[in-house]
Amino acid sequence: MQRWLLIGGVTCLLLFGLGLPTAYHLYKQSRPHPVWVPIPINSSVSLTETDRVISELSLKISEHERLVRLGKELGLKDKWEMSSYDEVADEIARRLFVRRGDMDTPMGKLPAIHVGVRGTNRDRVDSYALVEGLMPDVWKILGLGPPPQR
Repeated sequence: MQRWLLIGGVTCLLLFGLGLPTAYHLYKQSRPHPVWVPIPINSSVSLTETDRVISELSLKISEHERLVRLGKELGLKDKWEMSSYDEVADEIARRLFVRRGDMDTPMGKLPAIHVGVRGTNRDRVDSYALVEGLMPDVWKILGLGPPPQR
């Protein structure tokens, strides 16, 4: 009887010693990790005007051809194991968001438009690459030049 208790105890230790850290690691990798770039806007602009700009920007940035081009540039078809770039563009469109928010500056909070991508911790490298690839198009759509590099 004591032998079976010892064997059961060792088995439990092995299962909990290996199973729980692995499960926790998988849990952490599946947590949400959105990535966005805040674009400051003038605080005197009305909310309706801001919402109009956001809706126009989201329509133009989520054009299918633009997302297919971005998927090809980043090679996401192979990374995400999808059969075509149309599926990749649909997935990018599903993850893409443009919303109103604010940003922290040395002078305090300013209203901003957040352009970004929803993803998980596992996909954060792809999320950063997607946002970087989208930003030149965002600057062109808004009619602004990119911010100066430091």
